[in-house]
Amino acid sequence: MKTRLATIALLLATTTAFAQAPGDTLRIHFDFDKAVLTTEARTRLDSFIKAYQSAPTPAPLQLRGHTDARGTDAYNEELAKRRSFTVHNYLLNNGVPKTAVALVESYGEREPLTDNDTEESRSLNRRVELLWTTPPTALVPPAPTTDTVQEFSKAVIDTAKEGSTLRLRNINFYGGRHTFLPQAMPALSELVEVMKAYPSLVIEIQGHICCRYGSPEDGLDFDANDMSLSHNRARAVYYYLAEQGIDKRRMTYRGFAGTQPLVWPEQSEADRTLNRRVEIKIVKR
Repeated sequence: MKTRLATIALLLATTTAFAQAPGDTLRIHFDFDKAVLTTEARTRLDSFIKAYQSAPTPAPLQLRGHTDARGTDAYNEELAKRRSFTVHNYLLNNGVPKTAVALVESYGEREPLTDNDTEESRSLNRRVELLWTTPPTALVPPAPTTDTVQEFSKAVIDTAKEGSTLRLRNINFYGGRHTFLPQAMPALSELVEVMKAYPSLVIEIQGHICCRYGSPEDGLDFDANDMSLSHNRARAVYYYLAEQGIDKRRMTYRGFAGTQPLVWPEQSEADRTLNRRVEIKIVKR
């Protein structure tokens, strides 16, 4: 079995030269000391496969296996590898072609998502990250840019002019989805407070994704089974505000895909996180 896995890994490694920066990430979690897919993991993978196969230009995939910090380094490296190939085999057995998987790697406990102090945090580290990448034809490297968009806050609203754009910090989403991560809620609550404090304020909510500089093609949203990720994330903010009592007539929303990056070239996950964002444009004060 080890020989077979090594052979597959070697074949897959030959394609790494063609891999681009990841477009987004789906995390599949595992039970402690297990490399077997849970029912929830199968459901998430099924949703991803359905959306992925319907995409007009399915992107290359990368699989990266991880563990929590319990166990020896050697054992965790092997466990992470088994988890990666569990996901790999599930994809292939459900219609994803072998050529779509550009890379399969294992990191053991070396790259935790969070600390390992509690069972909850350890469960987040027991994962395989499934990353999909932009086809090379969608990337036309531009001149380097830097983050020049001002962050939204209560303090800047007093002086912000009509037509200005403000970045909503910490508005983060689950990979490939338009569902908010828990850490997004304080910033969303602050936006609600500002909208209520300034009843004449009219805004446009703008969604952006990483890794597709200059391409009007949006990202894959496997929740909605469409290629409208930036649009759907902006709409998620719109509906959240509406549910909190903000008049819909004061808001519009649109997605910009990867046409307006804050940072390029993207050289780290922090750069990609900056480009995966939601901004608001002040239409009327």
